[in-house]
Amino acid sequence: MKTDEGKLIDIEMQNSALTKEVHYRFQIYGARMIDHQVNRGDLLYSENVHEVYTILFVNDIDRDNLLLIDTYMPRNQLNHVRKYNLLTHHNVYLPFIDAVVREKGLKNLNRIELAIYTLYHGITDDIMSLNSEVVIMMKEKMDQFNEDEELVLAASKRQLVKIQHHQEKVRIRQEGKEEGELLKAKENTLMLFKSKYPQEDILMLENLTLSQYNEIFKALIENKNLQIIKEMIK
Repeated sequence: MKTDEGKLIDIEMQNSALTKEVHYRFQIYGARMIDHQVNRGDLLYSENVHEVYTILFVNDIDRDNLLLIDTYMPRNQLNHVRKYNLLTHHNVYLPFIDAVVREKGLKNLNRIELAIYTLYHGITDDIMSLNSEVVIMMKEKMDQFNEDEELVLAASKRQLVKIQHHQEKVRIRQEGKEEGELLKAKENTLMLFKSKYPQEDILMLENLTLSQYNEIFKALIENKNLQIIKEMIK
C-alpha cells in the first residue's frame, strides 16, 4: 500500500516460524521496493524515492528479543540511525500479545496492542465487549471481506493451495525417508549375504521390498540355510 505521504508499506502475515529463509525474504522484499522506485539514469533520487516499511506479522516469538514488535533500521557503530533512512522493518510476534495481556489486562491494551490481539485471537466475545473503535473497525473490515464473494473465493483457493503444498512436502519427505530405509536395508543384506555365500549370484537380491530385505537379513543372522532364503525371495 501507499500512504498519502507517499510512504510504501508491505504487510504480510506468516502462520509459521520466523526461519532464516523468512528473514532473508523480507530483507529482499524491502530492497526490491526501494529499487523498483528508481529507473536507470535517474539523477535526482530525492524526487522519486519514498520511504519503505515492511511489516511482518508472524506466528512465532523471538526468544532472544522478547518483544511484541521488533523494529529494524540500519545503524552505525554509535547506534545512530542512518541519515535519510529509507528502509524500516517491523516484526510483530503475534503470540507475545498473550504475555502483554497477562501483564496489563485486556482492558488496558493500547490501540496497536488491541489490533494485534484481535488479529491473533479473532473477533471474540471478550473483544467485542470492550466496544473499542479499533475492534469495531476490524469487525467491519471482516464483514466487508465476508460479503465479497470474489475475495472469499480467492482466499479459499489460496488456503487450498497452501494445504496441497504442505501435503506434497510431507509426501516427499516420507518418500525420501522410505527410500533411505530401503537402501540401507538392501546394503546391509547384500554385505551379509556375500560374506556367508560368496559363490552365490547376488542378482537375486535386487528389487526386493523393505520387508523382504529385513526378513532375509534376520534369516542370515539366524544362520538359516540358503534354500529357505531363496524361498523368501520368491
